[in-house]
Amino acid sequence: MRKGPLFVLILLLSMFGPLSTDMYLSGLPQMVEDFGTTESIMNMSLYMFMLVLSFSLLFLGPISDKYGRRKVLLITMAIYVASNAACIFVDDIWVFIALRMIQAFGSAGALVSAFALVKDCFEGRERGKVLSIVAILGILGPIMSPVIGTLLINAFGWHSTFTAPAAVAALCMILAVMLPPSLPQERLEGSVVQAVSRLSVIIRDRGFTMFMLMICIFVASQLAYISVSSYIYQERFGLSTTEYSLALGAACVLALVLSTIVRRIPMRNLTMVKVVYIMGLISLLMMTFVAENAWWLFMLSIVPCCANTIIARSFGFELLMNHHAGDNGSVSSVLNFNTFIFAFIGMVIASSFPKDMFIYGIASVLLFSCTVFTVMWILLKRADYPVKDLKS
Repeated sequence: MRKGPLFVLILLLSMFGPLSTDMYLSGLPQMVEDFGTTESIMNMSLYMFMLVLSFSLLFLGPISDKYGRRKVLLITMAIYVASNAACIFVDDIWVFIALRMIQAFGSAGALVSAFALVKDCFEGRERGKVLSIVAILGILGPIMSPVIGTLLINAFGWHSTFTAPAAVAALCMILAVMLPPSLPQERLEGSVVQAVSRLSVIIRDRGFTMFMLMICIFVASQLAYISVSSYIYQERFGLSTTEYSLALGAACVLALVLSTIVRRIPMRNLTMVKVVYIMGLISLLMMTFVAENAWWLFMLSIVPCCANTIIARSFGFELLMNHHAGDNGSVSSVLNFNTFIFAFIGMVIASSFPKDMFIYGIASVLLFSCTVFTVMWILLKRADYPVKDLKS
């Protein structure tokens, strides 16, 4: 498989999280009415997806190390297409939530394969460039998916936000057929249980685990914002679905510009860690004290957090993937598991607040993120930063 189609495949696979969780956000108020349910139950379709996705990632990474990327990817994409198609026709909220959980398993195969293929097929600076682009998509996806979803909803209704991801998955299946069946070249030996047990080798590495928690934690705040933003923009501030999607798009552009400016400043990795932390604190202060006063202040409050997520994932994931030789699927599983379990936690915390206090729900998740980051940083410093190249 040539690197052009491979690169396209990796980019598409890395988008499956936001494609599956964010595309129908602007349609949530209408879906609440159509399903005859409440906002809290409807939000279960978001965070139960995240929960199943997180644990599926842990399982599928080692499985792909044992049985191969192509086989795992083809099976999970087929499951994803079928579950999306079923979501179009159901009218019962609990069946819909169950289908979303099945969809999460299929989506996990895409995300595991994306990071594993980066490590399988790219090295050195080339790998760093690919990871940087994937990191940018990590922030572009959650922001731009609702924009695309709004256009689809306005034209065809919310059901179309499940048709489009199914079409993307079908395209990924076509590209996956082109993958060499030999990937990865070094397969895990032994039983499935032994393959999954390889995760413990990675998790027991304290330096890896502490730094990973720091790198992934602000995803909780970003997804807390994404999960309740439609209610805040449309019901609290009175924006239309189109205006809501444009506000998300504006936050995306500003975050991307800010992260690009910061990344172009020459600095050591440890200095970059400090910058990530400071940007998280700025978002916390803005969300707590000014966000409720106007929609544009609410939008600006999340920009530093989104920017630090781009920065953390681009340089942090590269360090973590270089830290462990081999076990590419397992490393990918652990990184993605932490990303999405924190996303699940952020969604649950923010959604548990009363509707008129959703902004403070986001602020509480930002406080949680900053606290975890601080604790892990102290522990990592006491251990003299035992992560490969972190002090470079």
